[in-house]
Amino acid sequence: MVPKKTIAIGVIAVTAAIALSFNSFSGQASSIKLDMKEVNWEIKPGLTTKVWSYGGTVPGTPIIIKKGETVNVTGVNNLPSATTIHWHGLVIPNDQDGPGKTIKPGEKYSYSFKVNESGTYWYHSHYRPVLDQVDNGLYAPIIVKAPEDEKYSGDHIYIIDDWYLDSNGNRLSGTARGEMERFGNIETVNGKSGSAIEPLAVKKGQLHKLRFINASTAAVHTIKISGHRFRVTHTDGHALPSPYESDVLTLSPGERIDAEVAAIGDVGQVYAIESDRPELGLIIPIKYQDGQVNLVASPFVPPQAKGFAGIESRTPDFTLDLNSVMEMPSHNNMAPASPAVGHASHGNSTPPAAPINSHGGHGAPAQAVTSEMQMQGSMRWTINGQSYPNVPPLEVKLGQIVKVRIVNNDISTAEKMDHPIHIHGTEFQIVSQNGKAPARETWKDTINVPAGEYVDIAFTMTNPGTWMLHCHILDHEDGGMMTTVVAK
Repeated sequence: MVPKKTIAIGVIAVTAAIALSFNSFSGQASSIKLDMKEVNWEIKPGLTTKVWSYGGTVPGTPIIIKKGETVNVTGVNNLPSATTIHWHGLVIPNDQDGPGKTIKPGEKYSYSFKVNESGTYWYHSHYRPVLDQVDNGLYAPIIVKAPEDEKYSGDHIYIIDDWYLDSNGNRLSGTARGEMERFGNIETVNGKSGSAIEPLAVKKGQLHKLRFINASTAAVHTIKISGHRFRVTHTDGHALPSPYESDVLTLSPGERIDAEVAAIGDVGQVYAIESDRPELGLIIPIKYQDGQVNLVASPFVPPQAKGFAGIESRTPDFTLDLNSVMEMPSHNNMAPASPAVGHASHGNSTPPAAPINSHGGHGAPAQAVTSEMQMQGSMRWTINGQSYPNVPPLEVKLGQIVKVRIVNNDISTAEKMDHPIHIHGTEFQIVSQNGKAPARETWKDTINVPAGEYVDIAFTMTNPGTWMLHCHILDHEDGGMMTTVVAK
């Protein structure tokens, strides 16, 4: 039996399983309290570890609202460290985005913003070094439901993560794969692994909506489904004008995918959704209940195309060259690197923006690397040859269509490094990958750029302010692969 908890959302209370499956929702999200605290969390029978949490669970308290509602959230910090809350993927005013609002131990901070787009989003700590707090469990979903979501047989959230623990649940230093990034030896979905994972219960004829979120600090998760197909309808919360089918989904850190699964199997047969590393424990059984229902038709309505006309032939306004350098441990990791490659802002003539400090605000120089990275010998990640805060910002005008080419030249080391790039405060159109237009119009807020390849994206900023642009492999972000977009 999966334990249940009561989540206060507005004037009503919603009871939700920790597995984070829900079928319907009503009510206003007028007041949500997030108690940030350290707790012991059972990942599977016999394996408990200490985590930092939003509301005492991992993932933390799910925030479930409807498009057009105003969210009022108060974060209460009962952790031993200062922290922040970032609303990943939401296009909201700059002063509500989160990284610049430090919540010290024993203090609280209130956020208030209107959500204008439905979709699958998440919130997590952005207190630098970001890896440490997210790796400890500070993440949770925020779901903005569209009217058609109520017509599915079930609506399920699956937040994927990995942990590096010994057999007693103690956090291990370093990485399980012998590589530079923080990889774990146990994979979880909704904070559970192995036999503790709740099965996806279905009846023949039903149609279920599955929302996948990759909360890992570095791991790319490839998941496959047996005996069924995924029909992908959304990427990073944004509906696709042309959905597609596959039995495999791949999510880089920070990415989300929504997919429909039609229950076409039979009682007594063995089906599952599992990782390409199933030995690490990420297997979601699909269990058929007795009986069947009339075939449920998809309620998904593809949106109208909204891509920027003529953007394919436009010269990029900015080019970002991604790379890394290895330095001796005694060197200053924040020292400027070699002269910039390419350009970050119209000939690279614009001076750097004020740095975002270790608290996520603007001011003193940022802490560049995690203790894990320092132990490994000082790898530094760069944009145009510089590490944050020395990377010039991208200065743009509000409402201006901006085209950015992101080139991953991080191919000189033995480990070829992909870089999933996330931009705060906007959504962007994928214009091309290696010069080729995507198979369908696609909008995202996080895009993986494989080693040796390049991606063109286009966006507009609708809210003024200074917004982060960074790699969502958190080792890389903390190690310098970050800049800002300044919108005026």
